[in-house]
Amino acid sequence: MNRLRLVLLALLFLTPFAALIGVGSYHLWEVGYLWVWWPLLGCFALAYFLAWRWTRRGSGVLPDTDVPPPEYWTDRDRVAWEKVDAKAKSFAAVSLDQISNAKHYTDLSLELATEVGKVFNPGSDDPFDTLTLPEVLACVELAAADLDGMVQKYVPGVHLLRIRDVKRAQKAYKLYRTGQDVYWAGAAVFDPVSTGLRYLASRAGLGTLMDRIQSNVLLWFHTAYIHQVGRYLIELNSGRLKVGVKRYREILAAHQEPPPDDTAARTAPVTPGAVPDPAAPAADGTAPPPAKAITIAVLGHVKAGKSSLVNALLGKQLATVDRLPVASGVRYDATLPGGQPVTLFDTSGYGEKIRDEDFAAAVEASRDADLILLVTPATSPGRVADVDLLDRLTEWFAGKPHLRTPPIVAVVNQVDLLSPKAEWSPPYDWAAGQRPKEVNVRDCVAAVREQVGPQAAEIVPVCARSGEAFGIVEGLVPVIVSHLDHARGAAILKAFDTEANERPIGKVADQLGTVVTAGLGALAGWLNKKK
Repeated sequence: MNRLRLVLLALLFLTPFAALIGVGSYHLWEVGYLWVWWPLLGCFALAYFLAWRWTRRGSGVLPDTDVPPPEYWTDRDRVAWEKVDAKAKSFAAVSLDQISNAKHYTDLSLELATEVGKVFNPGSDDPFDTLTLPEVLACVELAAADLDGMVQKYVPGVHLLRIRDVKRAQKAYKLYRTGQDVYWAGAAVFDPVSTGLRYLASRAGLGTLMDRIQSNVLLWFHTAYIHQVGRYLIELNSGRLKVGVKRYREILAAHQEPPPDDTAARTAPVTPGAVPDPAAPAADGTAPPPAKAITIAVLGHVKAGKSSLVNALLGKQLATVDRLPVASGVRYDATLPGGQPVTLFDTSGYGEKIRDEDFAAAVEASRDADLILLVTPATSPGRVADVDLLDRLTEWFAGKPHLRTPPIVAVVNQVDLLSPKAEWSPPYDWAAGQRPKEVNVRDCVAAVREQVGPQAAEIVPVCARSGEAFGIVEGLVPVIVSHLDHARGAAILKAFDTEANERPIGKVADQLGTVVTAGLGALAGWLNKKK
């Protein structure tokens, strides 16, 4: 499309508006209603003011690309994200030439890859040295898919615009601005004062506004590109893309928060032992995706009241689905309020001696758990084994920065045995109450907090004794629910780690088998052609 055709199209497009404005103004002047122009001009002024405010960076009109990092990200992932976000914010403006230049994207992607790669591999000069080709391709596919969905949703007509169309539009806009300057120069010869005022109004008004709108949209897309590429570069360098695009999406989908319960289901009477079916169809007939169960390990030494605590949880707040004895304890499948399925693992417990098989099994169970309930008796004077378990757990996860330590809730059980022992009439306000039992429970919690330190996210006092339970429904269960997001994050990272390291040699054998099969098929086809 040449310049003459562009000018012709512009004239054809603008002529009806100019004619209507002229005819309408003349009619209003004839009938004496020319004052109508004032509210119309007021609407224009208000529209200009709102557009000026809304085109400022960070105004919130365009969708925010600076989304919070995923809950499952590790500290190292968040450090890398800070570099990505800093790169996005380093661009105060983006030109149309940059947006339409493919080399700009490749250079920017390589810069991001280098900066993110240095966070995960500080000693490597090349950010791609430690990566495989399928991982890199998975990163490209995921980032491209997210960007495609974003522009398809928020940029009308983007599916019809080719790159050359954008370049032509840029040329047409420059031609328009040149013609406009010629017009102002010619008009200034006949009426310099009026033309000068109108020129300043145009440049400071609508012209500046349109430039800001264009700059705002371009910068939004550019920032979105950096954020999406940076996000998947972090997933790439963390090793989570080793599983491939399909499994990556499946693992994330499996660990999402379950959909909220239906109102009728929440208000309906609860049948003892009944569990909401996660596969049951919703009110609109669609089946919600099943949520992955969160593994909760119940740890502690023998006689700490672990089994009593599990029974109190299952009897008071959780709906039991199944009971499965295993070598080192018992597993229960249950459902938390809100529909989150969980697997409670009641371990056999360990003794005061640190080096025994039961303690090793507890350490292993803590590594496999998504959330840990460390049960300790309120009357125990020392907690050497419990502290050693937490220390070993912290040390193990420190050597695996691609994983996250599961949230740990220290459950101080058997608070009914604290002095005065003869008094037990719950409920107790142990956090602020002044009764002797409340004061002693508060002091016990403070002592446990000092012993376990910051390794425990929460400390909850309970009594799990059958018939006299305290702190289960009103204390422990809400704390568990509050840490579900952290637990899902730990579960996601472990799922990626397990999937990426599963059958590495077997996968090579499968690939070789596929190549051999394809080769034999090609050979058979060639022989058939020779016959």
